[in-house]
Amino acid sequence: MEHMTEQRAVIAVYLRLSRESDDSVSLETQRSFAHRWLLAHGYNLADAVEYIDAGVSGAKPLEARKGMAALMAARPTVVVAWKLDRFARSVSEFLRLVAWAEAHGASIATTDNAIDTTTATGRMVATVLAALAEWERNAIASRITDGHATRRGQGRWTSGRPPYGYRVERRDGAAYLAIDDDQTAKIRKAVGSLVNGSTVAATARMTDLSEPQWRRLLKSPTLRGQRAHKGELVCAADGITPVKFAEPILSAAELLEVRERMLALATGQERAPRRATPMCSGMASCHRCAGKLHGGTSDKGIPLYRCKAGHVTIYAETLDGRVEAEFLTTFGSCAETVIRLEGGNDLSAELLEAQKQAERLAARMATAGPLMLGTLENLAQDLEDTYARLRAAHDPDAREAQVPTGRTMAQAWEMYDVPARSRLLAGMGLRVTLHPKQLTDRLTVAWGPTPEKAPQGELDGLSTCDTP
Repeated sequence: MEHMTEQRAVIAVYLRLSRESDDSVSLETQRSFAHRWLLAHGYNLADAVEYIDAGVSGAKPLEARKGMAALMAARPTVVVAWKLDRFARSVSEFLRLVAWAEAHGASIATTDNAIDTTTATGRMVATVLAALAEWERNAIASRITDGHATRRGQGRWTSGRPPYGYRVERRDGAAYLAIDDDQTAKIRKAVGSLVNGSTVAATARMTDLSEPQWRRLLKSPTLRGQRAHKGELVCAADGITPVKFAEPILSAAELLEVRERMLALATGQERAPRRATPMCSGMASCHRCAGKLHGGTSDKGIPLYRCKAGHVTIYAETLDGRVEAEFLTTFGSCAETVIRLEGGNDLSAELLEAQKQAERLAARMATAGPLMLGTLENLAQDLEDTYARLRAAHDPDAREAQVPTGRTMAQAWEMYDVPARSRLLAGMGLRVTLHPKQLTDRLTVAWGPTPEKAPQGELDGLSTCDTP
């Protein structure tokens, strides 16, 4: 038997399989039934041409299927398939096939003899059966959707790849999410670097995610052990309480701190230097005019520092290398510390979650019927009591303290990217003066307190040095 040839076909056998793993309707099964039907109706198998769509859904338009498109182009006189749902899974597409057959003088049949479009009665029966096939497909889709919704409401994993930071484990015959220790360690390390002054792009490279994927993860409720479906937080049957899918990777306070940091970067409140900006830009000055040196490139594209007045220039590699050597010599053995807020009991994140839960409850009560209203009022009272306890325990007052990180400044320097190193040098009061080329040593490097004109809060979260 020929396969999908371009010649004029007398008899076309159409074979379609949505999933190649489905043995019950395999291509071989369909072919076997088609051969029996052809022989029973007096056709010669040598005159039949097969048109195959493997791994193609019957819901796709006729022209979007390679095999069906070739069949229609060949214009056979008889088209036979195993059953009606092999042709199409929607009434509209099947009626289009019937209209095409009438226009080209072809008849459509199935091996179970359910369809014979050569008669008016046969066309009516075919239309009814096509409607039933479409109804069956919609019913299957509805059952799958309802099943997924039920599993989500029970905190079970439905299907697909688990979110980053988690893995799928089987318990009691069902799938649940559990923390992946390796991925969680990367997340916590990246989050710590982000809130301590790094950027979203730089911290994304510390995980196995791209920058857009990392942003979506930080903005989603996933790291709190919760999930969103179609943009809405998945809640329990009351429509208010979030469903817990797994143990949280970050606390509410930690996630709030991350999002505040992302907002500060996005709005320019604490924008990190651009990647192309040299490390010591704004901290080096010209000996002649005292103007700040800024980054640029030579005619050959080599990064350099230059005075705006054109008095002096120097390759960025030379100046940055000298500053790095001076920094490590002066501060490399010092203990790294970061500024943290200690004391108090800041429950801002928990209060914010309670407020969002109250908003969902208010929206639910606005449309609830009399029977449900009593239950929701009890939930509202419980939520009000919880909010009152949080307010009573909330004490945002805290003091700044320098907390050791357990690393030396040399170790911290190796871990930092260029923007973080630049902020560190600014915090250490770096001042570099560039002299003319005639001098043997063109660079004077000095350290001192941060100038008073630096913006308030510039050093929050930055590393500082304590002599051991």
